Amino acid sequence: MAEISDTPGRGTGLLAIFCDLDVDDRADFRPWLIEDMFPARMQIGFNACASYDRVAGEGQQFLTLYEMPSLGHLYGEAYQGLRRVRKPRDAAYHEKFRNPERYTLAWTGPELASVGRMDATLGEFIRVDRFNLNPSAVQDFNIQFVTRYLPAMAQSADVIRLRRYLSMEGSPSHFLLREYADSMEYADPLWQDLGEDVKELRSALYRRVIANR
Repeated sequence: MAEISDTPGRGTGLLAIFCDLDVDDRADFRPWLIEDMFPARMQIGFNACASYDRVAGEGQQFLTLYEMPSLGHLYGEAYQGLRRVRKPRDAAYHEKFRNPERYTLAWTGPELASVGRMDATLGEFIRVDRFNLNPSAVQDFNIQFVTRYLPAMAQSADVIRLRRYLSMEGSPSHFLLREYADSMEYADPLWQDLGEDVKELRSALYRRVIANR
């Protein structure tokens, strides 16, 4: 059973990059990530990197996630230097992205974590919900999330980790990330009572293809 914790399991910063790719550009996508992108970011202190294919839901086909100790890692010189002086392969591949969306995200606790099941990288299956809220509904959402939703999800034997983020860059501004043990569909009580207060909701299930370790 998962437990609710006020301490983030793998840092408080997350970079999420969604994109599509033309068929001819897909073969070199993961080799580029595993050979160039992931090692460079792990060397400057990132905690974990993983790239996913969408298997259900809506949104772009590919998602790459980078976890770091804090969001400040994305704005410090070490990371900004990588972005400012890109290698030719890096610069060329970014030009191939179709429908890219980039989020820099700050952890907002508490989170749910399954004791003894969370390893050093991101889960094999993840569900991502991106959405906005009516301003008048934000407080109610926060109360419901902490007092009802997290305890309900803690009863699931399949949840490895569940946490939420607020977007510093990228829209919609609310971002929920759940790690699961397998790809089955899950009954989710979060959206049942929110109705029209939720705006621009986009939900998708992804399967991990590569990770940094």
